[in-house]
Amino acid sequence: MCETCQNAEHNKNVPRKARPVRVESPWEVLGLDIHGPFPETSQSNTHVLLVTDFFTKWVEAAPLQKKDPFSVAKALATVFYRFGASKNIYTSQSWDFCEEVSRHLCERWNISQLLTPTDPTDPPSPGDHSAEVLRASICSVVNEKPSEWDAHLDPVLFEFRTSVNSTTKYSPFFLMFNRYVCLSSEVDFVKDSKEQGAGSGKADSLPPFTATVQEQQN
Repeated sequence: MCETCQNAEHNKNVPRKARPVRVESPWEVLGLDIHGPFPETSQSNTHVLLVTDFFTKWVEAAPLQKKDPFSVAKALATVFYRFGASKNIYTSQSWDFCEEVSRHLCERWNISQLLTPTDPTDPPSPGDHSAEVLRASICSVVNEKPSEWDAHLDPVLFEFRTSVNSTTKYSPFFLMFNRYVCLSSEVDFVKDSKEQGAGSGKADSLPPFTATVQEQQN
């Protein structure tokens, strides 16, 4: 049994107390949600896995054919090979489900990642309603394109990632990469950057806005 699985087995019997999650940097603590079932697409997908960074509010989404630990672990492995693992992932799934996901990650992909069950009624960031907005957007796409909603998640994610979050006052994209983004080389970059968050896009603005986000989170 790998170290992650051993830790999960130990923590399984430790009483959990609801408390605010303290985060101080991007990709330190994540939230995992599974939504569905939705109408089955031509690719046989019926669920959506959402992985949310508590600090930046950046979201990764992956369509799933099955809502099982292996499918979730496989999708997480793709995310972790892109951004790396985090200190912890909170999810409303059961202890057994979390242990199975951790085991698959460890044994098949050599990734050590802890998952911790939480009460689904415990909000990770009080006052932040961006998660509800994203879920509503995904449901809208599902209703409009029931047989191919999985092919239209990227535009929804792009809009979410580049919109200013009401809690952090910055876009998830800016907090994640310390730069602004647009989809056209002809767009007024200065004007577009102002719509994605306060402050300038210079690297020396990183410490001040990081401190601001930390204050909002804690």
